[in-house]
Amino acid sequence: MVNGFGGASLGYDTGAAGGIITLPSFISDFFGSAGNTRARANLSSNIVAVLFAGAFFGSLGAAPIEAWIGKRYGLMVFAFVFIVGSLVTIIQNDALGCIYDVAETAPKHLRGAFGSFFQFFLVIGGSCAYFASYGSKLHISNISSAQWRLPFAMQALPGFILLVGLFFIKESPRWLARKGRTEEALASLAYLRGTDEQDECTLAEFAEIQTQLVEEAETASRFRLKQVLERGTRERFFVAYSASIWLIWSGHNSILYYAPSIFATIGFASNASLMASGLFGIVKMACMPIFMLFFVDRFSRRTLLRAGNLLCCAVLAAFAGVTSSTLVPDSDRSRAAAALLYLFFVFYSFSIGPLGWIVIAEAFDPRTRQLGIASAMALTYLCNFAVARSTPLALVDIGYKWWIILAVFQLLAFATYSVMPETGGQSLEQLDVVFGKVSAAERQRNLNAGDILSDKGAESTEQDEGKERSTRTAVRMV
Repeated sequence: MVNGFGGASLGYDTGAAGGIITLPSFISDFFGSAGNTRARANLSSNIVAVLFAGAFFGSLGAAPIEAWIGKRYGLMVFAFVFIVGSLVTIIQNDALGCIYDVAETAPKHLRGAFGSFFQFFLVIGGSCAYFASYGSKLHISNISSAQWRLPFAMQALPGFILLVGLFFIKESPRWLARKGRTEEALASLAYLRGTDEQDECTLAEFAEIQTQLVEEAETASRFRLKQVLERGTRERFFVAYSASIWLIWSGHNSILYYAPSIFATIGFASNASLMASGLFGIVKMACMPIFMLFFVDRFSRRTLLRAGNLLCCAVLAAFAGVTSSTLVPDSDRSRAAAALLYLFFVFYSFSIGPLGWIVIAEAFDPRTRQLGIASAMALTYLCNFAVARSTPLALVDIGYKWWIILAVFQLLAFATYSVMPETGGQSLEQLDVVFGKVSAAERQRNLNAGDILSDKGAESTEQDEGKERSTRTAVRMV
């Protein structure tokens, strides 16, 4: 739950940008010299895209910090930086650590639902951003810069909640185990599972964590970049990078970042376009609990992703057809276009939206997780930059054909997910077998070897205790 506010901060930032650029005071302050439609679209794309240019570099810098001081303290640093940055309207990188934490702390049978919290809070943040812009438009003068500055400053709130909440949670057990802090790691795992340290299921999961670390130590003491091409590792990067690309090029972000402008093109007035954009968040917020309770851990990742690809492709193609000619405000075609946008967000919320983040989070093992998730997140920001930069210009230059291009991308994503290994329902350690890093027989042998060593250690301890008791008895007799 606490980590979800990292998603809320990201959602608010992205939602705020799309709504604020339509406010009259913002247009007056920044678009005064942009006279024609294309010049204004070019400036809008630059303003939104620069958010993701900064986030690209921030996500790369987050990984080594969290590897050094841990997930919890790393998030605290990022949350503090985000709060300060919000007051001067700069960008964030605290979402990255939240994805790490969800991947490493959630039990395997609930990892999908827990991972969906990131998307759920991202949706809440985005919806709040649009309604903040809508409220500013209604209640603050169009000639006051406070009309757009206030929604920007409000993005500090989720960062502050994240920072406070981090003082009440424990460090990732996998990070602690990797640092050799075994007792703390077991205690943290037991706390997260709601059991004691002697619980059989908890001990079995902890044995898997330790076995994986031993296997890594035997193959290489330190991860090297060339190891990305090794069997069992290259497949992980392929899955995560594919999810990163198709998550952003799904068409969702093109709509999200410029929703008020898109609604304006299909016949909605200024206030109505902001309200309609805010309702996107309400639709997604209504879908997410249903997805978390009844879909994410009951169906395979591949099934839900491919179903979402096909449904979203159909909606985008239909939207392109409806908007292929000029729409009359308040007409049947205008209302049909709006309905298609909402339908797209429903399908997206039951598939691509939450599952993209989940697949990125669970694809990597401890050795590759820092580099893998950081680079995958950097790729999402790079794609976000491209989408934010190209969408306004594409809508001016090629119009409805832009939605056809995005529909084709959905078909390419469908083909990609058809060859992707299934990652759902497995522990992060069991995914070594799924990706072919080790065979199932080899993993079982290593687990058995660990049990034998543990049994020997226990026997040795009992023998030592017996010798100590005998010594004390002899002393007393003397």
